[in-house]
Amino acid sequence: MGLLSRTLSCFILFFLLLMACSSKPQEALVGQWQGVSGAETIEFLKDKSFHGSMIWDMTKAPVNLSGTYSIEGDIVSLRPDKPSDLVPMTLKVKLSNSSNDLTITFVVGGALKVDGSSIPYRRIR
Repeated sequence: MGLLSRTLSCFILFFLLLMACSSKPQEALVGQWQGVSGAETIEFLKDKSFHGSMIWDMTKAPVNLSGTYSIEGDIVSLRPDKPSDLVPMTLKVKLSNSSNDLTITFVVGGALKVDGSSIPYRRIR
């Protein structure tokens, strides 16, 4: 009985580890996020669309934006369709272990952000 119990326990642990490692990065990113300063929000939807409000660095005015996104590893590519004059943006994202804190670093900011700048966000939904 001892060997069978240990074998079964190892199998269950292996299965749980496999499930945890195979979760898609997109699933962890889906939700509504708010910058810790409270000035910015972004929501990633399951259908690979997004919308939110980000501060324009030049004027400090909020810009409402929406579009589609793709994710590969820790790189998120945003393709805004509103406003129409924004170019695609590339972000590097880092989720906390609890998946409730997100740090976004702007790799190519698409005129909204200074490349290399980072903003911490918290999940609000």
